[in-house]
Order: sequence, then C-alpha cells, then structure tokens
Amino acid sequence: MRVKMVALLAVMSALWIYGLLGQFYSGEALMRYLALSMALVAIGAWRWQPRKLRVRSRDRRKPFD
Repeated sequence: MRVKMVALLAVMSALWIYGLLGQFYSGEALMRYLALSMALVAIGAWRWQPRKLRVRSRDRRKPFD
C-alpha cells in the first residue's frame, strides 16, 4: 500500500473509533452505529472489484511430465 492510503485509513479508523466511543451512552445507539458501519463495509466490499493480475509468461511453471 502507498503511504497516502495508509494515512487515510489511519485517519478514517480513528474517526470511526471516536464515533464508536460516542455511542456508549446507549446500547441501542451502539448497535445502530455498528449496524450502519457493517452496512457501509458490505456495500464497499460488494462494489470493490479487484484488479486483474498480470501473469508473466516466465513466472508460469511448466507442469511435470
């Protein structure tokens, strides 16, 4: 990962934890926060498409005869 991506993930994680700590006043609010967080992660994972890996011809091994 690039340094910018790691920094962005660190900031986003800190903000998420800060928001989570703010929801401890009520069990219901905490569950809503976690459910919303899981929904956002599920949508992101569903929409994310991994890049196709290029396979170099010299990296492929020939099967044994």
